[in-house]
Amino acid sequence: MKIKHIKTPIAGLNLYLNKVVSDERGSYCDMAPGGTENELYADGIKHIHASIATKKFIPRGGHYHYKLKENFFTLSGTALWFFYDFDKNSPTFGESFAIILGHDKLGIDVDVPECTIYKNYAAQISISPSVYHVFWPLTDIETVVAGTGSLDFDAEDYERTKVEDVPGAIAAFEEVKNKILENEKQLSSIIIKDGEEVSTKTQLARKIKAIIPAAKNNQQRPFSHTINKHLIPLGGKPMIFYPIENLVNSGIDQIGIIISSHDALLKQVVGDGSRWGIEIEYIVQKELTGLGSAIMSARDYINNEPFILYLGDNIIKHNIAELVNRYFQEKLNALLMLTKVECPQRFGVPEIKDGQIVSVEERPMYPKSEFAVAGVYIYDKNAFLAMDSIKISDRGQYEISDIHNYYINSNLKLDYQEIDKWWKDRGKPEDLLEGNKFVLQNCVFEKKQDFMAGEIVGNAKVEGNVKVGKGTRIIGKTLIRGPVSIGEGCLIKDSYIGPYTSIGNVSELNGTEIEHSLVMDNVNIYTKEKIVNSVIGRNASIVSGAENLPRGRKVIIGENSVIGW
Repeated sequence: MKIKHIKTPIAGLNLYLNKVVSDERGSYCDMAPGGTENELYADGIKHIHASIATKKFIPRGGHYHYKLKENFFTLSGTALWFFYDFDKNSPTFGESFAIILGHDKLGIDVDVPECTIYKNYAAQISISPSVYHVFWPLTDIETVVAGTGSLDFDAEDYERTKVEDVPGAIAAFEEVKNKILENEKQLSSIIIKDGEEVSTKTQLARKIKAIIPAAKNNQQRPFSHTINKHLIPLGGKPMIFYPIENLVNSGIDQIGIIISSHDALLKQVVGDGSRWGIEIEYIVQKELTGLGSAIMSARDYINNEPFILYLGDNIIKHNIAELVNRYFQEKLNALLMLTKVECPQRFGVPEIKDGQIVSVEERPMYPKSEFAVAGVYIYDKNAFLAMDSIKISDRGQYEISDIHNYYINSNLKLDYQEIDKWWKDRGKPEDLLEGNKFVLQNCVFEKKQDFMAGEIVGNAKVEGNVKVGKGTRIIGKTLIRGPVSIGEGCLIKDSYIGPYTSIGNVSELNGTEIEHSLVMDNVNIYTKEKIVNSVIGRNASIVSGAENLPRGRKVIIGENSVIGW
C-alpha cells in the first residue's frame, strides 16, 4: 500500500496520502500501512473517536493537547483545517498552516493548498502535542472526521483555546469563506424560482445560442430501448434538464435541441422552454453519424454566429456565462472545456505544449495528457467549414476531435478552460449511478429551499438532504439518510434508504434496504435482501423468493443485464 508524505511548515505536523484502491465493489484504504507497527502509531492507539460537523462554515474541534498525539481522517465532506504551533520549545513556535481536505474540490482559487480524495488518495493528518487544530466545513455535505489517540481520554490534557484567540485563524477562514460565497453568487447568475427569473450579478457579454445534441440511440442499454437516454432520471429529474438549467442560469435564452425523427417523447417532456422562460427549438438530425453531423444539422439555426455546443448527456458545475464572456473578450475562435480524468483513453484527449493545445486525439491508446475534452464547447462558423472538409472515421462517425484539429491546423485561435466538476454518460449502467451521485452531491440541493413536499408519519425518520415529492408517504419504521431524492406518489414503509439513492415516481418500497442506487418510475420492491449499487428500470418488481413456493430466486432478465446476490 503506497503512502505519500507531505511536510508542513509546523514541526511535528505531517500530512500523509494513503492510497485508495477502487473496483466495482467500492473502495479500500489502509489507514495504517504496515499496521500499528507504522511509525505514525509508534505510541500506540488508545482510543478512536469521531467529530461530525453538520453546518457549513461552523467550526468543529478547536483545541490542542499537552501529551496526546492524534491522527485524523476525513470520511465525508470538505473542510478548511487550520493549525497553530503553541509549543514554546518548538522551532516553529507561533507558525500556522491552513489546508483544505476532503472529497470535493472547490474549483476556485482560494490561495490555500487543497488535498481532496479523487479515487486515489485519502489524506491522513498526524498531529503532535501543542499543535492547535480546528476545521470549518466548506460544503453542505455532512463532514465526518475520524481520529485516533495515542493515550486514553483525559479531560485535563485538553487546552480548549477559543478559535478567536488563535492568531490568524479567523482571518484565514474568512478569506476562504468570502471567496466561496462570491463564487456561489457568480454560479447563480439567473436563479429560476417558481418559473420566474431573479437576476443577480454575472451577465453575458452578448447574446449567444446553444445547441444540445440529444438524438435517441441505444447507447445506454437496456434502459434506452424504450426511452431516449437523455430522459433517464438522475436525482429526480431527466438527465437533459441539467444542461438546460445550467444554460438558463447563465443567461442563455435560445436553445436548439437536436433530436432524431422519432423523438416525440423528448419533445413532450422538455416542451417549448416556457417552464424556464426561454425558447427551445427542435432540430432533426437525419443521419446519426456523430457529433459532427449533429452540428451540421443546426447550421441554419446558428446562421454562422458563434454558438455553444453542450452535450445532453454531460453535467458540469461551471458558470457558462463566464466562459462565454472570456470567449468574446479574448476574441477566440473556439473554447474547449478540459478536465483531468483517470482513464483518458475513453475520451478526446488534448496534447498540450507551452499552455496551448497542439492536437486532439479521439480515444487514443496512448494518451498524451491526463485531460479529457469535456462536453461543453464554444465555436464560431469555422466549425461548419471544418465539417465541409473532414471525413467520416473508422467508427462511422464525424468526430468532434477532427473539428478541433481543423481549428489548430488552420491557425485559428483555440483555447481551453479547465473545470473539475463534470459527469458524462458513457453508456454503462454504472455511469448512471455515478451521475446520480454527482447530481445529489452538486445540483439537487444547491439552493436553500424546502424539499419536503410529502408526508412523514409516526416514527419514520429523515436525516441529511432528502427531497420528497408530493403525495409521497413515508411510514412505519423507516429511516432515510441523505442525500436522497424520492419522487411523487410513492409509499415507503418499514425501509431503509441510504445515501446516493433516487426513487422514481409512483414507486413502493416495503421492508427494503437500499443505498447508492437509481430506481426509476413505477417500481415495486418487497424484499429483505439489501440492494446496493443497482439501477432498476421502469415498471420493474423485486419480490422476495422466500414468500413463494417453491422457494428460490425467480428472475426475468433481458439482454445486457447484470444481476448479483
